[in-house]
This record gives sequence, structure tokens and C-alpha cells, in this order.
Amino acid sequence: MPAIADELRCNPKTVRRWLHRFNRFGLNGLEDLGGQGRKLRITETERSRIIGLVKQPPPGRLTVQAGGELAAADESGPPEWTSTRWPPRPARFRRSR
Repeated sequence: MPAIADELRCNPKTVRRWLHRFNRFGLNGLEDLGGQGRKLRITETERSRIIGLVKQPPPGRLTVQAGGELAAADESGPPEWTSTRWPPRPARFRRSR
């Protein structure tokens, strides 16, 4: 098994696990089990909406218009995308020496 692990550049324990799966289930044991990994935290609709928002310029950022002038889509908005963090991070102060 160490020779196989060296050739595949993986841990011998990994080789052993795959061999046990093959011996127990045959070729079907070598398929991905699925359901592994972290579960999604947002829906596909929410993900699409976030991607759409990120592709747009932030509301207060200046953009070049067709005539070459600069203008903001929403002049009352912040100049960049911001996220509201709650609770806010505590302020950190350094002591002067």
C-alpha cells in the first residue's frame, strides 16, 4: 500500500479506505458518495441576486456617462458597497508609550 500511496501522492490511509470500499461494493464503491461537505447557506435565488448586485456599480460611485461626464446613479448613497455588521466590532486603541 505505501507504494500505491507514493505513486498517487496520497496518504496510505486514503488508499486503504478506497480499497476497503472497492472490496465491499465493487466498482460502485469507487463512485462519489455525494452529500459530503458543507451544506448551502443561501438559496440559488439569493445567490443569483447577490451576483447581480456585485456586477453593478455601487450606488454612490461615479461612472463615466456617454458624453464623458461623471455621474452617480444615486448621489445620496455611499461611494462604495458597504455591509452592515451587527454587532459592530469594538474599537481598538493602542496605548502610546
